[in-house]
Order: sequence, then structure tokens, then C-alpha cells
Amino acid sequence: MIDQIGEQCAQCNYFAMLASWRALPVFAIVAVLAIVLRKRVPARYLCWLWLIVVARLLLPFSIESSVAISSVADKPAISLVSGEEEPQTESSDFDTFTYENEEGESVTAALLPPGATPEEQAAADAIVAEIAEAEIAAKAASAALPQFNQVDSAESFIDKIEPALEVLAYAVAFGIPAVTIFMLLRGLLAHLRFARKLSASPSITDQATVDRLLRICDDLQVGRRPQVKEVPALHAPAMFGLLRPVICLPQRWQEELTADQLDWVLRHEVAHVKGRDGLLLSIATLARSCQWFNPLSWVAVSKLKQNMERAADELATRHLDEMQVREYGKLLLRFAAGQPSKRPRPTIGLLAMAAPKGLQQRIESLGMPVKRRGWLRGLMALIVVGMVGVCGLTDARPITQDAEPPQPVPNFEVAVAEWKQQRATNAKPARSVELFSASVDEAEPTHSVSIDVSDVLSKARELQPGIDGEKFASMYFTSYPFAVAERGASKIEKGVLTVEVTKRQEQSLRQRLSAFEDFGPWQIAVELRVIDTDVRLLDQFDWSTSASDTRFARVARSPVSAGLDAWDDARLSLASSDAMAADSEPFSIEQSVSVPIRAAKIGHLQTTRFIHQVQRDNRSNIMQAPKVTMFNGQSALITDVVQRPFVTDVVEITGEKATAFQPKISVFEDGWRFFFKPEVAGDDRVHLQMVFSKSSIDDVKRASLPYRPDPTSEDRVTIEVPTVISNSIAVESYLRTSESLLVFSPTLFSNRSVDDSERSNHRIGQVFLIRTQLIPDNEFLESFVPKQDDE
Repeated sequence: MIDQIGEQCAQCNYFAMLASWRALPVFAIVAVLAIVLRKRVPARYLCWLWLIVVARLLLPFSIESSVAISSVADKPAISLVSGEEEPQTESSDFDTFTYENEEGESVTAALLPPGATPEEQAAADAIVAEIAEAEIAAKAASAALPQFNQVDSAESFIDKIEPALEVLAYAVAFGIPAVTIFMLLRGLLAHLRFARKLSASPSITDQATVDRLLRICDDLQVGRRPQVKEVPALHAPAMFGLLRPVICLPQRWQEELTADQLDWVLRHEVAHVKGRDGLLLSIATLARSCQWFNPLSWVAVSKLKQNMERAADELATRHLDEMQVREYGKLLLRFAAGQPSKRPRPTIGLLAMAAPKGLQQRIESLGMPVKRRGWLRGLMALIVVGMVGVCGLTDARPITQDAEPPQPVPNFEVAVAEWKQQRATNAKPARSVELFSASVDEAEPTHSVSIDVSDVLSKARELQPGIDGEKFASMYFTSYPFAVAERGASKIEKGVLTVEVTKRQEQSLRQRLSAFEDFGPWQIAVELRVIDTDVRLLDQFDWSTSASDTRFARVARSPVSAGLDAWDDARLSLASSDAMAADSEPFSIEQSVSVPIRAAKIGHLQTTRFIHQVQRDNRSNIMQAPKVTMFNGQSALITDVVQRPFVTDVVEITGEKATAFQPKISVFEDGWRFFFKPEVAGDDRVHLQMVFSKSSIDDVKRASLPYRPDPTSEDRVTIEVPTVISNSIAVESYLRTSESLLVFSPTLFSNRSVDDSERSNHRIGQVFLIRTQLIPDNEFLESFVPKQDDE
């Protein structure tokens, strides 16, 4: 629990540090502009610049742009973290290698170009032989020296201080958020405390004062009319509030302020209301609380507040003469002298008119008023502020390199990513339903086939007199709603259906035609639930005997991927009705010798109760719940698999200058496949054949290969070796609509397990719950009866 909290705190600290680092270049630019523009533009423009710094302190991430200045801070940070330097390339006609000579000097020699002469080849061989001889001699001399144990003092020192470093890391991780929360709570409590005092203070309703305030608001074009209250706790005028500002006057203001001085005070505070200084300063205080460890945040908030007061002074003294401006400065000094000696508590949303900090600079600015030079100066200032905002509040786009250096060993992540990118355009979704009569493989050839459908037409006319049999058969078996051929590609002449289909589509089409001849138009809905549940919930059913018309077995390979013909190989095909009548021997139950299977049929009420019990049991889970509706005789395949690629081998590729290794990607499936083949068997029964196949990747290990591209490197070429576990269960049964089939497969566990959590899995098993429903398709059959108006 503590580690999780520590991770969250460390992540918050990372975001705070990142915002501080990216605000550094913005702060530098604004500081320079503030010095240059201080006497040239009104103070309100400088407030906007410092607000940009405050916003950057709150934004560790922002939108990307090509003009962002955050790259100035990001580039050295990335270099510092990665420790990588920019590669320096030197142009040369051919490659070089570097070695040390006998004097210990580094010597660079050129490799031979492709068209080297025999003399150049002999000289190069001599240099290589000399280097090899020197290396052998150095190794022999090193082996002849006496061996001794060397104590690594640096490592032992690190081991000694490791506990202290761990404690320091936890202190930093928890300390920064703790101080941040403390500062936020302290400011919030001070705000609420002052708001409570302010609510108890009387409002000033003097008509002359109210008229004076309204006149000043109209003069400064302020639509919001602030309240005016007398606050005994204050010694100087102030403005308080975030969204509903209140002008606060000190006690005995009527005796101490003349009419002109009251005008100056009200104009100063209304200027704060006009600029929404209370709300903006509160946001800046929030940024300072989150960035309390960053001295730039304290400087930025202080500069913002000083420029807000300067902007209010400029509006208050805009129409005053020199003598009145001097009296205004004396009034500020008098208010500052009356402040208490103790340090006031920080209150969010309170701007005092005569705060001692920065008062000297404000009074000096009164003697040097900014000369207004019309709209051109304001336009230029707005352009500068806008450029700083766009460049400072956006992040630099990441630098992408066009080419990457070749990897001497296979990079698993890059190889897998390239495989996924190549497969993305033509890959099937992880979960899909494939109806065999509608499935067309582009690589599978088609051929023209002619089938006698005279019995089908007779059956259709028998079920629905007056039906247009040819039109119905052409639409129902080739186009509705899972087409085996394009519309217009089939025709019926003299009771013979001619259609262009693949081999698999022909097989499915013949099955549907045969099923229609026997039982008419039906659709069959098959519902399956794969449930992991407590075995004790299954004790309520009778597993001792199985129904005579149900067979099941584990098969060595799933007939799902092999097609419909593989059912005969699985030995699950039931005998025909005539054979069953002649042979009275009941169906035999087939099961795997190593892992048994159990089956039981239950009624509708038992099915509903069991599903309700599974949903209420905390240890039970419905892992899969596919449902598909098919035509009588049609087959369907439902897949929910994920293809996982692995680097299982490498192929050596020799180039002109170097040898590289190309990873070999092998793909393994992880997930479920469900195959259904239902047929109407008469008497409200469905003959259902199914295969449940599951493959899972149990473990992935690595192995090293005897390839070393660089003899001086310790890196080895490694491959991945996954362990794949697959299991296929084939089931065949006759089900009524009121029945459900349960097929149980036990879950394996180890007797040597001593872990409590693993012991709890000993009672978990897997059960397949299968239900079917017959849906008559007579309405579609009736739609092909010609109406009298159509004659």
C-alpha cells in the first residue's frame, strides 16, 4: 500500500518538476521583456506576460507546435537523462578502425577499399597480425602476474549508505506533496476565515459614497458593481473576492479620507475589479503552492502582484496632475505605515492597496508615468504578448530521425512492431464469426456446379401452395441472407440449379438443400457459455451416467481449421437413422485416458437456477458467451484469438561492409475457437456437433545462439521459445429446446502447492453450457407467393 502511494506521489513530483523545467525558458524571456518594456508599456501588459509564466508552471504537458521554446529545456534534459551525445559523422571513402600502439597512443588505420591491390592487402594483413600478436602477449603477461583479491571501496560505500538513500527517496516522494497540500489548505482556511469576517461586516450604504462608486464604474467601463463594506480588521483599503469582488474600507475611513482621496481609493480598487485581479492572483497563488520548491514561482507571483498594483495605480492617477499624484503617493505611505508589525496571514483573493512589499517601486513609477502613444503601441504590445503565449504555452514536437543505425542483434520490439504494421491492413479482427456457406477464400478457385433441386421445389410447393419455387430456391439457398454467390450468378432451369461456388460452398449448399428436403425452412440459434466455476456448484447435477445420444472426446487436433471433412477423422459422426434402428447398441462414451470429461443434460429451470448461482458466486466467471443463428444444415466458426508474434530464430545476412541478423517471426494463437454444425432432427430436436478449441501461451523463455557479431561485446544473440498449450473437445448430441447440455472439463493443479491462493483454485473447474432454439422460417416462405394484383 505504501509503495503504491509512493509511486503516485513520485509521479506527481515528476509532473511538477517537468512543469518547473519547461517554465524556465519562459521565465527568462518574460523577465527580460519586463525590464525592457517596464517604462514603455502600461503595467497591464506586463501582468499578462507574468500570467503566461504562471500558466506554464501549471502545465507539464501542452499541445505541440513548431514554434515552442520548450525544446530549449527539453533537449539538455533528454541528453542528461539518456547520457547520449550527438553522433559525429566523418566523411571517408571507406571504413576505419582504431587501436593502441606500443606507446599507448591511439592510432586510426583505414580498412582496405573494395579495389585494393595485392601490396595494400599484404600491408593490411601485416598490421592485423602485429595487433593480434600484441594482444596475445598482453594476455600472457597478465596471466603471469600474481592474483589477489581487490576490495571495491566505492561499492562497499554505496552498500553502506543505501538505507539512508532509500529513506531520503521516500522523504522526497512524500514530502513535496505533503507540503503542497499544507500550503493549499492554509490559504483556503485563511480565505474562508476572512470571508466569514467579511460577511459579518456592515455594508456602506451612504448615498454619496454609492453615487461616487457608480460614477467611477461608469468612467472605467466596469459593468459589475462591487459591494463596499467597512472591515474593522483591515488597516488599509483592499479588494477581496474571486467571482463577486467586494471593496473593503478600513475603520474610520470617513474621518481619515477626504473626498478626493476616497475617489482615488475607489478608482484603485475598481481597477482591480475591472482586471479580475482577485481571480487571476488566486490562480497564481495555486501555482505557487504546487511549485513551492521552485524559486521562480515565488518571483513570478510577486512580480504579477506588483504589476497588478501598478496597473491599478495607473488607472487611479490617469487624470491627476503632478501635485495630486504626489498626494496619492503620500496616501500609500500613510496606509503602509499603519500596517501591523506582525506578518499577515496569506489570504487567497485579497489585494491590499498599500502592501509594504514593492511599495517603493510603485511610488517611483508614479513619478515616471508611461506616455500613451495611441493604438500602435498597444498593438505592438499585444503582438509581443501573443507571441510569448504561443511559444511559451506549447510543447516542442519530438524530433524524428529519418534513418536509424543498424542493430547488430535482433531487436524484438522493432521486429514485432514491423510485423504488426505489415499485418494491420489485411488482418481479421480478434473476434469474428465465420459462416461456412458465406465464407469465400480469395485464393480458393470457384467452379460451376449443377444440382437437381426438383425435390426441394416439390417440398416448397407442399409447404406453401402457390409459391414461386424457382424464385424462392434461388433466393433462399444462394442469396438470403448469407450468399454463396453474387445475385444473378445462379439460375434454375428444368429443376436444375446452376451456380458458381467454391468446393466448401458447394458442400454447405448441398447440406442445406438436404436439410430442407427433410424438415423444411428452419433457422437454429446456438447459445454457448464457457464458465469457470466452483466444482461444488456442479454437485447438484447427475454426472454418473450420460445420455445415450450424447458423445464427447478430446481430439488430438481440432477439425475446426481442417474444415467439415475432418469430422470423420474425429470419429464423432453418428450413424444414420436406419442404422440406429437396426442396431440396438447404445451410443458409447469416448473420453481421454489422461483427462476425463463429463456430460449431463438439465432442464430449463435447472439451467436458469445454475446461471443465477454462477452470477452470484464471487469465484465463478463466465469467460465466453458466443451466440450464433444459422440455417438448418449450415456450419459456423466463432474465433476469439489473438495472434502473438515471437522472434524464434535469426537469419544471418552478409553485406558489403558488415553482417547483420534478420529476426524470424513466428506467430502463435492465444484464445478460443468454437465450431458449430446444427441440423434439425425432427420432434423439436436439434442434432448438434461442436468443437471447443483453446490454445494458450503458458510461458516464454529465451535461448542464446552461437553468434557474436562483435568479439569485444558481451551481448549474445537470443531468441524466444514460447510454450503453447492446446486443448480440443468434440461434442455431439441431440438437444430439445427445453434442454441444456453441460460438458465438464477439470482444471489441473499441483498437489505440492502450499500457497493458500493456489489452494483455492483446487476446486475450480470449467463447464460448457449449450442451449439451442428452433426458429421457423415460414414467413420468408410465404413472401414468395404471388399476389393477385401481380398477375
